[in-house]
Amino acid sequence: MKNYQIKAVKEQGEKEQFLNLPAMLYKKSCLMQDRKMEEAVLSGTHILVQGKLRFLPFLCMSVSDGKESVAGRIALTLYEDEDYGFVGFYESIEEEEVALLLLEACEEEAQKAGKKGLKGPIDLSFFGRYRFALEEKAPYTGEPANKAYYPYLFEKAGFQICNHYVSNFYDVLEPSYENVKAKKRLEHFQEKGYQFLHPKKENFDRYLSEIYPLLMERYKDFQGFRNISRDNFVSLYRSLKYIVDEEMVFLAYDKEELKGFFLCLPDYGNLLQKPLNPIRLLQILFRKRRPSCYILLYLAVQKGSEGLGLAFSQLTTEVLKRKKAKSIAALIQKGKASEGYFQDKCVSAREYVLLAKEFS
Repeated sequence: MKNYQIKAVKEQGEKEQFLNLPAMLYKKSCLMQDRKMEEAVLSGTHILVQGKLRFLPFLCMSVSDGKESVAGRIALTLYEDEDYGFVGFYESIEEEEVALLLLEACEEEAQKAGKKGLKGPIDLSFFGRYRFALEEKAPYTGEPANKAYYPYLFEKAGFQICNHYVSNFYDVLEPSYENVKAKKRLEHFQEKGYQFLHPKKENFDRYLSEIYPLLMERYKDFQGFRNISRDNFVSLYRSLKYIVDEEMVFLAYDKEELKGFFLCLPDYGNLLQKPLNPIRLLQILFRKRRPSCYILLYLAVQKGSEGLGLAFSQLTTEVLKRKKAKSIAALIQKGKASEGYFQDKCVSAREYVLLAKEFS
């Protein structure tokens, strides 16, 4: 008979057990773990664990016939100025008791800290991974990938869905395709004198610095959002310069002022999560130069320039048609305007959820 025990992660051996669990649960083709990021988090050196927060990782150990094995893991993040604790880095076998014990350990610590409840999955914050996918399919770059039973386990432990998200999948657009409204919106901004530019690798950090206030304002009301400094933001995202296709990053300026941006990435699947070697580097470079699909990822527009999103979509459409590439409008919060872009060309969709539990 199995006996489950919760263990706080402190020693190096326990950290290794925490890090090794995902590879035991997923096929290689579906593993989206960023192991280097997790190692930095556990060692306290990652940008996102700096500041006034407590990061508490736990393991659930299965003990049977004197043998011990890892059945699940979780981490609780507590911010002094946040009403809720964030539970993330969740992985486990399909066993209700394991999920319940892990979440109860987090609940106990969050209640001691005076929190109103828990939200998850959130790996540290909005800038980490968050949300559960409702299906297990080959993941695209940036997609939350998890076992399909995780949302069920959270709900059995008393969590309820608090937010819904969707990713829309689009097939290759035929050369004759046009969206009259989007085309007119782009022409409107061009006639107003707006300039649409692409960043270059050599000045990528400068553009990130300009994007920073727009992104902070645009996403400040999203679940799990935490304000980070401009320098940390640039440090966190500067590596994007090596994997973006510059043609699919759009910056809109009115004179010298940045009014909006739209960042799309080639779909590398889980190539970026795998250990780098010469063959993998060639695979990444090939995918960057000849992408078959793009992820439409981050969009932000300054107040007073509403409509730029549709203008950006027109520019994106022009590139997608020329490159004969598919696209994925990723992780849109249901009910947002961008959910409705080009719905006539959507061939499929995937759904995601965020859950919460209020303490009584």
